[in-house]
Amino acid sequence: MKYIVLSITFIAFCVSLAPAAEDGEAVDYLKDVHPILAEHCYACHAGDKRKGGLHLGTHEGLLKGSESGPVVVPGNSAESLLMEVITTSDEDLLMPPKGRRLNEAEVATLRAWIDAGMPWDESMPKESTYQAPLQLQAATPQSDAPHLVDAFLADYLKAQGLEAGELVSDNLFARRAYLDITGLVPTPEELATFARDKTPGKRARLIQTLLADDRGYAEHWMSFWNDLLRNDFQGTGYIDGGRKQITDWLYDSLYKNRPYDEFVRSLIAPPTEASEGFIKGIVWRGDNAIVQQSAMQAARNVGQVFLGLNLKCASCHDSFVDDWSLDQTFALANCFSDEPMELVRCETPLGKKAGYGFLWPELGDVDGSLPKAERTAKIAELVTTKGNGPFARTIVNRVWALLLGRGIVEPLDSIDQEPWHPELLDALALDFVESGYDLRKLIETIATSQAYQWRAIPASEIADEEYVFRGPTVRHLSAEQFYDALASMTGVWQANPKFIMPEDKTPEELARQEALAKAAAGGKNEEAKAGDNTVEGRRTPVRAWRVPADSLSKALGRTAREQVTTRRETVGTTLQALEFSNGTTLFQQIQLSAEALDNGWDGTAEGLIIRLYEHGLQRAPRVEELQLAYRIVGPDVRREGLEDLLWALTMHPEFQLIY
Repeated sequence: MKYIVLSITFIAFCVSLAPAAEDGEAVDYLKDVHPILAEHCYACHAGDKRKGGLHLGTHEGLLKGSESGPVVVPGNSAESLLMEVITTSDEDLLMPPKGRRLNEAEVATLRAWIDAGMPWDESMPKESTYQAPLQLQAATPQSDAPHLVDAFLADYLKAQGLEAGELVSDNLFARRAYLDITGLVPTPEELATFARDKTPGKRARLIQTLLADDRGYAEHWMSFWNDLLRNDFQGTGYIDGGRKQITDWLYDSLYKNRPYDEFVRSLIAPPTEASEGFIKGIVWRGDNAIVQQSAMQAARNVGQVFLGLNLKCASCHDSFVDDWSLDQTFALANCFSDEPMELVRCETPLGKKAGYGFLWPELGDVDGSLPKAERTAKIAELVTTKGNGPFARTIVNRVWALLLGRGIVEPLDSIDQEPWHPELLDALALDFVESGYDLRKLIETIATSQAYQWRAIPASEIADEEYVFRGPTVRHLSAEQFYDALASMTGVWQANPKFIMPEDKTPEELARQEALAKAAAGGKNEEAKAGDNTVEGRRTPVRAWRVPADSLSKALGRTAREQVTTRRETVGTTLQALEFSNGTTLFQQIQLSAEALDNGWDGTAEGLIIRLYEHGLQRAPRVEELQLAYRIVGPDVRREGLEDLLWALTMHPEFQLIY
């Protein structure tokens, strides 16, 4: 296929989006430095233990130093006290005073890191004096704006000296709403109907209509929950029985809008086998580290997914970024364990048994003498109790971030960090609880606000250090949205889905799927996928989430789901550029799409071009765009020209971004 010179331009554009490492940053803090400090220093200088006032677990603590003064001089390891005490031959001054001393490689790593200016991972939470209250706090806004979100934001904007944002056009709003709720772009007919409606409140009615589309809502939000719950069709553990899908249960729960508290309890303490895959985690082969064992996976995943807490550090040692301790994490993990667990720090057994308990003892105790099923049921109860503010705050924060591009609290898995608007976060959380933990109602509350309708702010205009909310941020389509937008525009969908819709589970279809599976298992992939690369074999609408990830969807951010993913990477990469310009996956999709359009269109070339623009970009082509596209396609619609036009449209920022 001839992709003209746009491909060269696009590769340069994508590469320019990828962050470049700065000079002197060869040493990575999380990969290289943190393990050294964790092993040798955190026992005395992290978490609650800060001997001599020295806290080595945060950037601020390192720079502040001890009661006696600074211990590091960024950019100058020779003048840094830390380097002196770890290399001295004086036994009275040597650090650490007990245990193995640092070897030459570890000393060299720390020296190189300090000389490089001590680069820190900016995604890690900053040290803060803010203490998030355990229970949700009610507040009353001064503004009399009729919408909950807008009332709190009116007070916020006034305090910041800012004006409310400019509302986007009907077309941009509709595109945003369709993609956020159903994952699809609106058709030209749907856009025209929306534009003709001149009655007040039509935007709120559109949100409600989209949320009432049970299948559209469930299909779109499956990707978010699959990422969060580590659920997939293939990958580590699925072949040997060390991992179990929850796809049927999850789709049914989203389709029926199962209350969120009930949804979570069914995942933590499964009432049936249908939802047990999440809490069982992945059974890794071989002699595994403690952090890979199912009970510890359960504790860490429950903490991260439902409570917005990162317990990874505290599953190895007392955390260096917050106040969670090794004892607390093991106590939670013990509740999911068949046998009592021994405390282990950095893979070194401590010779004593872990206790049993929840992260906030004030919410309730866990009786360690109870059978495991009853202990997990108690944990499920404590996680979802109304007194547990982090539970409601976490999902509200995640949904806000999905709809507006950035959380009220960042990072998303550090819910105890200070929100940019604590009152708004808790107001939304309280409203969510009062709604009966209705996820669709939560989405409606956010999406019907004026703030959701404001012009989107480019990421380049947003400062992370002193973040001030000025509106939604520009977002990229997810891998699934990209595929589905192209499919709905051309009528060529995915083939051989791994998930069969409940209404399609006829005996004939189940038999066909079994035959396909047997053919694939027998190495007869061509037979198993005979209809994949024909237009007729891909006419039935099959959304991208229903098939395993391929090279293009992986390049666009779809994850392997062996780890919890709370936010996909959206920065353009060289891999994306290569897939867009030379990848066979997109090439085949566009070839089939062009064939389908060529054979199925009985109008003029100009009419086809206008239709593609209206469906792909939600607007008519400008005069110069129409003229250029007409030259590419030709008056008789050349298939090769149509392929080029489809590729150019899918590369267009208005196709790939949500403004």
